[in-house]
Amino acid sequence: MPGLRAVVGSVYREILAALSGIDCDAIVSAGDLAQDLPSTDPSIEAVEHVPQPVLLRRVDLCVTHAGRASLLDAVQGTTPVLGMGVLADQPDNAAVFARRGLGRALELTARRGEIADAVTAVLGDSHYNDAMTAANAELPQLPPLDITELRDRV
Repeated sequence: MPGLRAVVGSVYREILAALSGIDCDAIVSAGDLAQDLPSTDPSIEAVEHVPQPVLLRRVDLCVTHAGRASLLDAVQGTTPVLGMGVLADQPDNAAVFARRGLGRALELTARRGEIADAVTAVLGDSHYNDAMTAANAELPQLPPLDITELRDRV
């Protein structure tokens, strides 16, 4: 998608600006865009990659593009999300998580004030953590994925 890198870079800058106005420590995993995202706040660091499943077991919030893998990692880590979907099913995924009380969803065009308000709201309301804990407890009850059946459909 032409211009996607610029759009995503702009979103990262808004997120960094929002986080710098909140009393928090933050790690922003931004792939190869990290080199273009210097932070003036020593408590906020942009990096290329993090071990997401491990990190999400130790943090209070995950700001995500709302891809399926990130959302599953968040549920397994019982970490509420702020979803800002970029492409395909991501905006809908973020909206579903918000409707289920697992976090909040924002449009990709959200500005730093709106992002900061959403982050503060999620961090300040324990019902998001409770909902994630309940969602994580439901994971083992899901039926196993039958790879053979999926393969045979193709």
